[in-house]
Amino acid sequence: MDWEQHYQDGDTPWDKGAAAPPLQEWSRSNAGSLRGSVLIPGCGIGHDSLEIARTTESSEILGIDISPSAVEAARKESSAEHTCFELADLFDLPDSHRNHFDWVWEHTCFCAVDPPLRSDYVTAVHGALKDDGKLLAVFYLNPYDNEHTSGEGPPHGTSEDELKKLFVDSGKFALLESYVPKESYPGREGLELTALLQKR
Repeated sequence: MDWEQHYQDGDTPWDKGAAAPPLQEWSRSNAGSLRGSVLIPGCGIGHDSLEIARTTESSEILGIDISPSAVEAARKESSAEHTCFELADLFDLPDSHRNHFDWVWEHTCFCAVDPPLRSDYVTAVHGALKDDGKLLAVFYLNPYDNEHTSGEGPPHGTSEDELKKLFVDSGKFALLESYVPKESYPGREGLELTALLQKR
């Protein structure tokens, strides 16, 4: 998938123009919990980054993306303190980003990764977090619709069993909570899973 070309063409159906509703739901229910440094892989043009800056006590928010156009657009839209955007690859983070973050926020990055590389994703997120750091994620259990069918992806769907195998059974994370969010973008109701995991 040529993500940069999609941004240049304005073909970004994953960008809904606002922060992910499950993130807003979690932030309201857990006010004051998300603090410190936050990494947002696959940040796009930064809606979730700005929502985290607005609603949490985070001191450092870093959105990364492999699309130069997305990063440029995010920088233009951002006026929040302690928030920045970098052109970077989650799978090849600089040393300064390793074992550095208190939190990782996951939304639309995991589902874009080719399924054979998902264990590498887990390793990358694990490596970016400090000891006992936390991963807050919204996973697409079923992202398929008239535009996206199974096997064609991205997005690629997942299952609770696959997530348990990748994150928990690997020994890299402990699952603290998971639930189907009550708030979702229209058309995604009941198709997502919010999960909070802690680095082991």
